[in-house]
Amino acid sequence: MTNFKQYFRSHLKANIKSVIFILTAVLVLTFLIGYYNQAVSVYDYRTKEYYTDYNATLYNPILFLCILAYVIPVMEFSFFKKRINLDCAYSLPINRRTMGTVHYLTGLITLLGTFTASYLLNFILLLSQGTGHYDFKPMIPHYFLCLVLGFAMYSMMVFVFNMANTKNDGIWFMILYTFVFALITFALSATIAYYRFGYFTFSDFGFSLIPWVVINSVTSYYQYPVEKSDIPSYLISRVDSDIIFGAVFLIVIGIVSAIGFFITFGKRRMEKTEDISDSFLGFRTLIPICAICGMTVFEKWNNFEFWFIIEILAMLGYTIYRRGFHYKKSEIIFLCSLLIFLVF
Repeated sequence: MTNFKQYFRSHLKANIKSVIFILTAVLVLTFLIGYYNQAVSVYDYRTKEYYTDYNATLYNPILFLCILAYVIPVMEFSFFKKRINLDCAYSLPINRRTMGTVHYLTGLITLLGTFTASYLLNFILLLSQGTGHYDFKPMIPHYFLCLVLGFAMYSMMVFVFNMANTKNDGIWFMILYTFVFALITFALSATIAYYRFGYFTFSDFGFSLIPWVVINSVTSYYQYPVEKSDIPSYLISRVDSDIIFGAVFLIVIGIVSAIGFFITFGKRRMEKTEDISDSFLGFRTLIPICAICGMTVFEKWNNFEFWFIIEILAMLGYTIYRRGFHYKKSEIIFLCSLLIFLVF
């Protein structure tokens, strides 16, 4: 525990400049966006008069929450993606799991602390517009729900980033895992004939599996009562389906990711650092899944250009994975299978 506290203080002190920069930038942008968008003068062409449209701008702090959920894992764990750093780090009198816990908690505090500061500033700006224009009670459950969803999204990104052996591969993992669950859902929708007039009508569940989409959907649902407006019927009809489903899915994935991170961090051999990211849940699984689901989604479009683009993207994915055209036999067979499908 003593070593944990000492390393935590040391790491936080080393990162204090970055934390202050992030906090300052977020607060400045929060102020500017809120100041110029909360009370907007709008011209009504029917009455030929101007009126003030009041916007709660709850999307303001949410925007930074979602962006930082990608940025902070890279900032906190890029240190472990270089062998030269590991020689020094792993010689310290602290075990690897404890070291990873410190970096995880520091990043989580930075994320939720910055979000809280942005949310509070946005709230103060709303108060300056006058208490009669807004109902502030719905902001309380919205804030705490976003804390939970922010934790889940951050944990997910931390876990997938640390599956990689290099920083660049980790960034690719975060991008791909953002969309892979939605893509699988779209492919399943396509196989059960959601097809109409040359385009697919996908279930909303697919989009709800994109982390920042579900956070945005939750925010949209709460913004209307804060602005004392009626919630649109399409949001009311969805609240028991895709919004709840997406939020529960993200929270479960976040908890599983956090557990997976604490179990696996530091167990990878140090020699694999900066080597090809060969994790089973990495490129080896992501590239085939994305390619097959992409082909399935566009199968009924009967459009050569879409399939050809997917073939090229699959080749590009394997090239990034292998750092050149050093494909394995199984990967060549898979690419040839896609090509045969493309020809037919």
